[in-house]
Amino acid sequence: MNTTTAERDALYDRLIVERARAPLYAGRLSAPDVQGDGRNPLCGDKTHLDIALDGHHIQDIRHNTRGCAICAAAADLMAEHVRGNTVAQALAVSDRFRAMLVGSPSLPVVEAQPAPLGALEVFAPLQSHKARIRCAELPWIALKEAFSHVDG
Repeated sequence: MNTTTAERDALYDRLIVERARAPLYAGRLSAPDVQGDGRNPLCGDKTHLDIALDGHHIQDIRHNTRGCAICAAAADLMAEHVRGNTVAQALAVSDRFRAMLVGSPSLPVVEAQPAPLGALEVFAPLQSHKARIRCAELPWIALKEAFSHVDG
């Protein structure tokens, strides 16, 4: 399949390139409450998350990502988006992000106030690049793993 220049440019939006090169939430936390990992054995992408909780709120989050620009930017933008959210809100955003990537109809909002995807919508062009969806989803897989043992 031949990718046009416009499709490639949409895939590597300026924000994706910037956040992959200079992530704002990269690193480790000294005493995380939960941790999660995502790995893609097909391409070698890896994401590790350290998350500090204050009750059921995400107080701080950091990622250590080794992978393509899409995976690195997705990890950084995810961290920025979910910081301050509750665990339930973050998981709801994860579901909405996945629905956007695969072109599913919008999922029902669990809470009274929907959390807009905002900057995460930069990954919408991946709908036409099915092989790259896993790259953007990997940090969200790590997030779900981290929260798999957290109640609420």
